Amino acid sequence: MAGIIAGCARRLTAKAVPSGGVCASRCLSPLGPMVLQQRQLHQSTPRFNTAVNPGWPVLWTNVYDKPGWDTDLELEYDVMPRDEFGVPAHIPPEISTTIRHTYYIPPQYYPFLKKLGDDTPELKPWMDKLINGEMTFDDYEEMFYQFAKPLKIHRPLIPMPYRTAEEMKKSEEVAWEGAWLSFRQRVIGDYLARHYLRDFLGGMGVGLFAAWVYIQAHRQYRIDMKLFYLEAPEHKINWVVPRGDL
Repeated sequence: MAGIIAGCARRLTAKAVPSGGVCASRCLSPLGPMVLQQRQLHQSTPRFNTAVNPGWPVLWTNVYDKPGWDTDLELEYDVMPRDEFGVPAHIPPEISTTIRHTYYIPPQYYPFLKKLGDDTPELKPWMDKLINGEMTFDDYEEMFYQFAKPLKIHRPLIPMPYRTAEEMKKSEEVAWEGAWLSFRQRVIGDYLARHYLRDFLGGMGVGLFAAWVYIQAHRQYRIDMKLFYLEAPEHKINWVVPRGDL
């Protein structure tokens, strides 16, 4: 390719070329044949999306390397259903339940776990299992509930409910106010239910009556027009005059 370009450049320089100007610089350049190409702006941009009719203005077109790929269904192909241990769901339970799931701890934590087991002899079997990669979820639950301690609650810091003597005397009044508010809520609920039901039924009745009036008027209009065209043909508009040969 480089030889072809160089040969074209030598042939162009051998011809009479005017001194100076843009044409001289283009012809003397080794990329002269490429530079002399013209842009054809009258041609439309090629479209690769077959869903768009040719010649229609579009905002954008989606082109994917994978045929038939749909971005809206991407989750359908990427997300794989799994069980509680992370095993893909297409593996049958007869096989997935035989897998022994254990916890993995990076090796840099082994010295700390070993020291924790040496300092606390009760934890040493569990720490050894964790270091050796043999600790399962059942072992973790057993260790957790075996060494869990109840939460220490500082009850003096919890405020106790307290009412003065004057407030205690108003207990019956507060109870009566609560019952009165409940009664008012029940009354307003019944009233609104009856009110809105009455409005709904009334509106439906008015609407049905208006529809019945419209239908009767339309029916009577049809009857009148039928009688007019049948009983008074001399008044019909655009009446076809018989030719006498029928």
